[in-house]
Amino acid sequence: MRAPLSGVVIAALALCAVSGCSASSPKPTGAFDPCKEITDSTIRNAGFDPNTKKTVQTVANYTVRCEISSAGGLGTLYLEHPNVLAPIQTYDAYLASARSVVGQPGGEAPTVTTINGRDAYVGPHTMLGCDVALRTAISVMIVQVRYSDETTCASAQQVATLLEPSIGNR
Repeated sequence: MRAPLSGVVIAALALCAVSGCSASSPKPTGAFDPCKEITDSTIRNAGFDPNTKKTVQTVANYTVRCEISSAGGLGTLYLEHPNVLAPIQTYDAYLASARSVVGQPGGEAPTVTTINGRDAYVGPHTMLGCDVALRTAISVMIVQVRYSDETTCASAQQVATLLEPSIGNR
């Protein structure tokens, strides 16, 4: 009876070694769900009410989009990241697309920057608000703040700075 049990234990240990099991839990990598994986306290610290979080359906269903109302109810935060079904579009492709509107009427160039050491671009400011795109391992996480004032891009950048550590190695 002991031999079959030791074989199972050896097989389990081998499987664990091959699959990368360890005593500590590894941080997730790849696509993630900002609605589920960014903590309520982080969202609250950014000035938004975590009790209003809801996942919103996107047109192509290739991204996870989270909608959160501001604590005062005067603005909205949208967080968006590609899901596992999405065709991968890199940070550089998103940036090129954002820059492509510069020659069009009212087109503004995004401001390339870093947020907590992570590549990012901000803007442009539109009637709908302002986006900050943060480079992730597979694509970008879009942080969009919708206020109706001139500080929207500055607010979006502050919110992105607070949320960026939640991305981790992704």
